[in-house]
Amino acid sequence: MSDRFNLSNFFGINEPEDSDKENAAINNSSKVVPMKNGNRIVKNHIAIFEPRIYSDSKGIASKLVNNNAVIVNFNKADNNSIRRIIDFLNGSIFTIDGHIERISSKVFLFTPHNYEISNSIKDRFK
Repeated sequence: MSDRFNLSNFFGINEPEDSDKENAAINNSSKVVPMKNGNRIVKNHIAIFEPRIYSDSKGIASKLVNNNAVIVNFNKADNNSIRRIIDFLNGSIFTIDGHIERISSKVFLFTPHNYEISNSIKDRFK
């Protein structure tokens, strides 16, 4: 009877016979992969950018989408480029539910949703 196709057995409605359980255990043992325990180290990265033109914002946004925090220093960019880059990154931050923190007049910290920013960061750089 084990050679015949049975719709109930195919969908798992009927339990297999004892010999079928042993065969299933043997067949499934090769597919068992050990799970790693919670000792995995997750590294968060902070990238630093000094954009000069609007096209530099794409690289910054890709870091944010990949869950990396980004510090952006706008000291080498003109005001028009700064405005356009911040607008683009503001949309990126909104999309990933991130945060923007102004560190100084031309330095910003952009973080994805899994970062927490303490209020003391501003006080250290003033």
